[in-house]
Amino acid sequence: MSSTRPRRLALPSCHLVSCFIAVRGAKPSSHSRRRVVVTLLLCVFLACAFAVLAIQFGRFIHSADFSRFLAFRAGQALKLEARLDPLRWEGDSALSEGLTLIGSESAVLERFEAKVLRADWNWRALLSGAWEIEHLDIQNLSATFKSKTETSADAPAHAASDYSSSRLASWFPSRFELGRLDVRKADLRFGEIQSRGQTLSLLHVFGGYNIESRGGSLSIPGLPPLSHVQSRIREREGIYYLDDARFFLPGNGSVMASGNSGAKARLTLVWDGVPVAQIPVPNLAKYLDGTSQGQATLDSQGAWRGNISFTGARVHDLPLLKNAAAFLRDSSWSNPSLQKLSADFEWSSGNLTLTNLVIESADLARIEGSVRIAHDSTLSGQLEFGLDFKTLKLLPGARETVFTIQRNGWYWCPVQLGGTMSNPREDLSPRLAACVAGAVLLNESGKTLDAVPSTAIDTAKDLINILTPFLP
Repeated sequence: MSSTRPRRLALPSCHLVSCFIAVRGAKPSSHSRRRVVVTLLLCVFLACAFAVLAIQFGRFIHSADFSRFLAFRAGQALKLEARLDPLRWEGDSALSEGLTLIGSESAVLERFEAKVLRADWNWRALLSGAWEIEHLDIQNLSATFKSKTETSADAPAHAASDYSSSRLASWFPSRFELGRLDVRKADLRFGEIQSRGQTLSLLHVFGGYNIESRGGSLSIPGLPPLSHVQSRIREREGIYYLDDARFFLPGNGSVMASGNSGAKARLTLVWDGVPVAQIPVPNLAKYLDGTSQGQATLDSQGAWRGNISFTGARVHDLPLLKNAAAFLRDSSWSNPSLQKLSADFEWSSGNLTLTNLVIESADLARIEGSVRIAHDSTLSGQLEFGLDFKTLKLLPGARETVFTIQRNGWYWCPVQLGGTMSNPREDLSPRLAACVAGAVLLNESGKTLDAVPSTAIDTAKDLINILTPFLP
């Protein structure tokens, strides 16, 4: 029986064993251990520092000091005195009962008050160096702006609100950005112009802001209250562009406005269906009825220029027309309806100048020319007064001596205006009286009176009696 020898296990070579033992049993060097420890300690330090800063930041924005900080920064940016009521937080939204801004004597803004504010903050914007309010909602806003005459260029600007900043606040940015502003009710005053009860919306876009307002009313001295429909404004690099503003007047009249601010400031108004009584021209409604339409532009010098026309117009209570109705024995001259009434105008420093004036009443008369009404109601002007041949038959001698120019179916004569709006004067009546009186009284051929209709003779006699005070 053969004996079986046990099988010997194959062992790895001594070289492999030594390598394995060296790898498994190697210990890190002291330099490597220090590097790991330093890295861990730095991470812990940064985490603790971040946690401490987050806690301190949270305490700061929830403290009254943050309200004072915001008011201080706002006052610095706007060069105004600013006061902000304490904040109350709901998540990332801050609520305040009020914000007040007060301007200096040289500032355009006199006073700004906002009531019940809610601001939604974007804290990520701090990384880009700005405080960003994504949405600011204001329940009530009132602001008063001064006109140029109310500001004083030599007056010092308001110092910003007193505020001793903490070390933490000194690290924060001073720049503010606003994404969107909504105002539920705004009352604004620009000198003597007042706007009430409007809703405002302001949206930040590339290069500036877009502003839209709706509803409310607008009060302008000398005009009836305007019902505001909608306005759209753009702000670009400090220049404001009024793209569109629409208003209604009592009696269904409407006004549209557009324009811009800046060195070449202008304002253009386009209106339709505006009653004469609502046009800011003294005493105009005393002599004229009807509705108007037209357009006017206000330039940077404060002068208005434009054109105006009337529909359904009727003239009344003019002394010249009363005299004409009397000596022509035709009552239609006393308050004639006008088929055409239009003019270009300029209104500057209280002075009104009308050019390209056209007044026409069919089958009665046509007037063309220019008129100037000064700020003290002084009246002056140069007119062309035209009559048709039918009317001239009732004025013997007038066609040969006064209405000597024939054009476009009318017989014309020049007329000079003077006096005041309450007591206007013209030089036509004396000339008419003289020529008609001469035609009636000087009958060299003995046949003149026979050639003149009896109605004209009676008219001429009445005219002599009516206009005797004007004869030289």
